[in-house]
Amino acid sequence: MGAAASAGDASSKYESHPHTRERRRSTTNMLGGGGTNDLILHGLAQSTKFEKAELKTLQESFIALAVKQGNPNTITEDEFREALAAVGIVESDQFILHQLFAVMDKQHDGQVNFKDFVTCASVMVSGSLAEKLHFSFELYCTGDGADSSTVAKEDMCNILKHLNTTASWFGDPSLSEEEIATLVGDVFAKNDVEKSGTLSYKEYMNAVSENPVLVQFLAGKGTVSPSAAKLQLPIWWIDYDFSFSGAMKGQGKEFLAGEELSSMIMECKKNKVCKASTVIEKTHGSGADEPDLYVLRQEWHGPFEDKVFLESAFAKKCESTEGVEAKLTEWKSVDFK
Repeated sequence: MGAAASAGDASSKYESHPHTRERRRSTTNMLGGGGTNDLILHGLAQSTKFEKAELKTLQESFIALAVKQGNPNTITEDEFREALAAVGIVESDQFILHQLFAVMDKQHDGQVNFKDFVTCASVMVSGSLAEKLHFSFELYCTGDGADSSTVAKEDMCNILKHLNTTASWFGDPSLSEEEIATLVGDVFAKNDVEKSGTLSYKEYMNAVSENPVLVQFLAGKGTVSPSAAKLQLPIWWIDYDFSFSGAMKGQGKEFLAGEELSSMIMECKKNKVCKASTVIEKTHGSGADEPDLYVLRQEWHGPFEDKVFLESAFAKKCESTEGVEAKLTEWKSVDFK
């Protein structure tokens, strides 16, 4: 996975320098006994996309690289490029190298141990789209002074610009700087609700799921263009949970058969991303003192618009009827298509 040299505007502060301070011991001691080491490699094989034999070879290369500066347990940023080459990632952009190292440096002390290195490298080399999108969020959040829980607009522009010219492990070069600026501007205009200039993790993932150009680029799907990108959006499962008690116990089926719920379901069907394959079932409430519980489920191929429910006549009917409680639950499939 080659990568061309970046434009010459990378700040000199991202150039690597020798680290002379004493390095910490790794949380994964790679020089332990053979049995212990085998268990460590077995665990990493279970949690990464690398086979145990591959991990053994990578570990040997990692140790040989790390001992150059006296500690076999960790590497520093100036050794980082050689470590990436061992997993097939050849990167010459100092800005991207710095950001990647910051993501892997979980203890923020300028050092990376073998476990953290191979865990992140596994995502970069062969991670699922969901894993790559989560990794990209971490990548955006590593700027100097950045809030680790938010993505800044400027950082997103910078990272996309550098990835666009160098990182074949994320996506092929395909977007001009003008297209990147427009893309990021659109993402923030639509999803930065508080106009803070940053996106939270939830806002970022929503933005990605709604923008096929950004998803396809980060997924490494090859050349993309704003006019041609098409992909299936993540699945959102929506549950409407209902409880009928008191005078309404035994009346749930009739209540849910009313015109208000039918109208709400029809409104959902007008949204092209809602499959509206509505299923209503009773889940509990056979005992005399137990409320009757029902669930209504829908499938949306894209972010759920909760106002369809919250502003419906059906929701108002639930609120105004004594003995009826309604709760809205939504969650997104972790498997991006």
